[in-house]
Amino acid sequence: MWSRRSMLLGVAGLSIAPATPLLAQEALSKNDQFFTEGRYLPTYLDLKAKAEAGDQGARQMFGQFASFLGDEATAVGLDERPPQPSLIPPDLDGAVACDAIEAIVEAARNTRIVILNEAHNVSGHRAFAAKVMRALRPLGYDWFAAETFTPPQPEPYVRIGGYARGAPFLASYGYYTHDPVFAETVREAARLGYRFSDYEQRFDQGAPDDADGATQIATREEAQADNLIANVLSAHPDARVFVFVGYSHAMEKPGRGGTWFAARLKAKTGINPLTIEQSMNWPAIAPENDAPHVAAVLARFAPEAPIVVAKGGESIASPNYAGKMDLSVFHPRTESVAGRPGWLAADSERRRVTIKVPPLDELVLIQALSMAEATAGPPSDHYLLPPGASEATFFLHPGRYFFRQETAAGIQPAFGVLSVD
Repeated sequence: MWSRRSMLLGVAGLSIAPATPLLAQEALSKNDQFFTEGRYLPTYLDLKAKAEAGDQGARQMFGQFASFLGDEATAVGLDERPPQPSLIPPDLDGAVACDAIEAIVEAARNTRIVILNEAHNVSGHRAFAAKVMRALRPLGYDWFAAETFTPPQPEPYVRIGGYARGAPFLASYGYYTHDPVFAETVREAARLGYRFSDYEQRFDQGAPDDADGATQIATREEAQADNLIANVLSAHPDARVFVFVGYSHAMEKPGRGGTWFAARLKAKTGINPLTIEQSMNWPAIAPENDAPHVAAVLARFAPEAPIVVAKGGESIASPNYAGKMDLSVFHPRTESVAGRPGWLAADSERRRVTIKVPPLDELVLIQALSMAEATAGPPSDHYLLPPGASEATFFLHPGRYFFRQETAAGIQPAFGVLSVD
């Protein structure tokens, strides 16, 4: 039983105990919401507002980020303009076209490194990487390396090298891996037996802070070549590697401000890689804005699938890359299918699925996620659906999926499950 004395001592003890301080919290930024919660809309809407207010840095990022949400009209069309009248289209008299995948497969037999580039605002380029990846596997290509895969960090960080078939795919494996199209490309590569490697410049390989642009380019390209050699080629002498890069990194010859990754890799290893350009060949949203070389190829050949074009044994390419890469891929202009990009609908490995959606009174991001992974990584497919829509069409690999919506306020509970055969 408590005595009066013990009760007083207890009260006295309580009175002198130090108060627990309340720690101030920082509000989550839009980027925090994206990287930690997997919410896309806050960043999208923030970049959109800043771009419309005249922020040029935000405008550039908005174009790239829009590709992650399936907003192709913004991603591709945001900054397209009619070409300068002074730009001359190529002379295609006597030029011949052939299927791009067939040409890549034939050329890839004679090397063990294939390097494909992309424009970071074109999700369709990442879909084409899936087709190349599939076609290379029967030739013995067994490694997939990408510029976007996260390299080692000062603090422990998840790396793509630990990913394999059956494991959940993590968005933090890279940055462009947040695009569901590219995430699906890597998931499929794992199912086909590829192994994965990063090779991007590490934090401890950077140029001095005061280095000029040329030095920074040279430092990064040198580090990339060294890292791919160390991570894959030296450790696995029989490896055949598919490498996915941005823009000029695929150039085999100096130009555009430096000597880039592919040229340095070739010099260091003695391996002549197959280098493939597509970053400057994507059709504009408005045909009148097509680059002259793209307009000429589309008018001359009217392709229904990606093609490469050559004349006199030389690849037809953007003037920026002519003579600096082996092949240049031109993509057809495709009609949308159920409001989705035609290039996505044309993927033979995906199935078209149309579902009913809960009533919408605002813009939502409608998402399909794999039941096997749950919320570990990016959706398998998603896109922006306008207010009033009652149906949504997805293009999915076989599997079992659940569906949900992300609104400006947050991610809503899942509303349905479906098996795709």
